[in-house]
Amino acid sequence: MDVGRSIQYVFQDPNWVKKMLIGGLLSFIPIIGTFIVAGYWIRLATNVAHGYELPLPEWNQFGGDFMRGLKAAVVLLIWALPLIVLAACGATPAVLLSNSNGAAQSLSGIFLVGAIGFAFLMWILVVFVSPVIIGRSVMNDSIAAAFQVGAVLTDARDNAAPLLLLVAMAYALGLAAQLGVILCFIGYFFTSFLAYMMLSHLYGQLWRRLSSTGTYTTGNNMGTISADPRF
Repeated sequence: MDVGRSIQYVFQDPNWVKKMLIGGLLSFIPIIGTFIVAGYWIRLATNVAHGYELPLPEWNQFGGDFMRGLKAAVVLLIWALPLIVLAACGATPAVLLSNSNGAAQSLSGIFLVGAIGFAFLMWILVVFVSPVIIGRSVMNDSIAAAFQVGAVLTDARDNAAPLLLLVAMAYALGLAAQLGVILCFIGYFFTSFLAYMMLSHLYGQLWRRLSSTGTYTTGNNMGTISADPRF
């Protein structure tokens, strides 16, 4: 994983400022803009995975980017559903026993804390493997590929070090993006978008690494990118 390259490559596109500004402006739009921006990052990462890191994708696939972002959100939501159910199951006894006294009330609290705590730990695991989850869906051009649980966990196990690096870089770039708040709160949307452009390169590197092992059916399947990444 080449961290230095993930930071440098953005600035080698002569139109990087314009593309960043468009992405930052779209980030202001609730839900729709969020999905479009997420889809753009996915398109960028897919380009990198296929060896087309430059130029940065043009902003000319708003509908396609929206669908890519939406699909990624749906995939992660489905992965999170068991955790939501688990937390709800833990909360149910707590609600039913909330008016009880003594041992019953203490037991309800244990149920609640235990279920929510376990669900939180499992959510951390989902976040950790999310690059693999999204990558399987995107690179195979199939939502179903994201739910091959055994394959996802195997990929995550075999690439634990790169995934840990991704988590560390996401945290570091998130902190760097806070400079936008210092300059002006509005600036955060632009610095945050720039940070995720850099993080997308690392996603692409990971997906390329996995495709080299035959995990993803790249080959002639160009996934979500066009033959010419500029379009």
